[in-house]
Amino acid sequence: MSDKESPHSDTTLKNPDNVVEDAVIIESDPDAKAAPKKVKTGGLWLFSIVNFLLIIGICAAAAWTGYQWQQNQTNDSDIGAKIEAELLSMDSSIAKIDASVAKYDAELVSINEGLSEQNQVLNKNMDSLLQQILQNVDENQVLKSRIADLSGRRPADWLLAEADYLVRIAGRKLWLENDVSTAMLMLQAADSRLEDIGDPSLFPVRKLIAEDIQALHQINPVSINSVALALSGMIPQVNNLPLNALKIPEIEDNKAENELSESISDWRVNISKTWNSLVDDFIQIETSDKPVLPYLSTKQRWLITEQLKLALSQSKSAALDEQETLYLNALQQATALLVEHFQLDDNNVKQFADALQQLQNTDIAKDYPRQLQSADALKDIIDQRVKSVFKNNTDTGAL
Repeated sequence: MSDKESPHSDTTLKNPDNVVEDAVIIESDPDAKAAPKKVKTGGLWLFSIVNFLLIIGICAAAAWTGYQWQQNQTNDSDIGAKIEAELLSMDSSIAKIDASVAKYDAELVSINEGLSEQNQVLNKNMDSLLQQILQNVDENQVLKSRIADLSGRRPADWLLAEADYLVRIAGRKLWLENDVSTAMLMLQAADSRLEDIGDPSLFPVRKLIAEDIQALHQINPVSINSVALALSGMIPQVNNLPLNALKIPEIEDNKAENELSESISDWRVNISKTWNSLVDDFIQIETSDKPVLPYLSTKQRWLITEQLKLALSQSKSAALDEQETLYLNALQQATALLVEHFQLDDNNVKQFADALQQLQNTDIAKDYPRQLQSADALKDIIDQRVKSVFKNNTDTGAL
């Protein structure tokens, strides 16, 4: 090659900042033809576009970062204001809590003072109680010894006391309620209690109980309640009993005799019958052999039935009270009313009269014993045992 530089021998491009972007050197081939070649610029453009996009991205990121920083600054200012307000409210709450705590501290101080005073009183009471307990120790020991002495006799004493109680209840049933059967059951139960004790010294008491039971068997066994119920059932039947009221005898009908015949030859007889019928209309005389009963008005009938009911009620009350005289008088009065004012030939009246007569023949009188012999005997035995127990206790206390 010649010393002269060809226009295509060497090419250099520089950017505005004096940095070489790219250089393309094209050398000529000595063996080739001296024809000029084109320069390739595609990579340069691609590099420029990438750099431009990077610059735009960096600017956008810087702008977004600035915006976010500004938003964070505003949020931090709002949060700080809220925190300051909450701190102020907490300060006021803390002040209130401090005031209440101070109040409670004062109350606790007063309570502690009261508790201290109560503790002092309790300590004094405890001291006095301890002294009393120490004083009662000896008495408890004495009581234990007495209980040990009485432990062997306790079952027998309980059975004896139960037998005494049963005998007393038998007396109350007999004299207050007139209940003979229950009184006998009570006496039998008392005898079984004494039998369970197995003490031969109680045989005389059991003998007295047997005599009391036998005396109750001798009492009239008629049930007063049955008599009273029978009278109660008779009272409603009074309304069905017929009274002796006025009965007009039946008059025989003589119309058949006064009938006129149709025969002309009987004109005399027909005139006589006509005359008799005219006279009978003015004056009529009839004869009867049956007795004429007295007439009773409605008030009188009601009065008679109520008198009979009253007599039956009085007999019922007298039977329940076991008043024999009043019972018989009331029944006799009822019988007299029945005979005087009611039809005795009626079947209902006859049955009613028979029932009254049967009640009159019923003996309701009962002779109760004035006292039970076993009651006093049991009382004496219990008194003796109680006295012996107290005597033994006083002797042990003296020792």
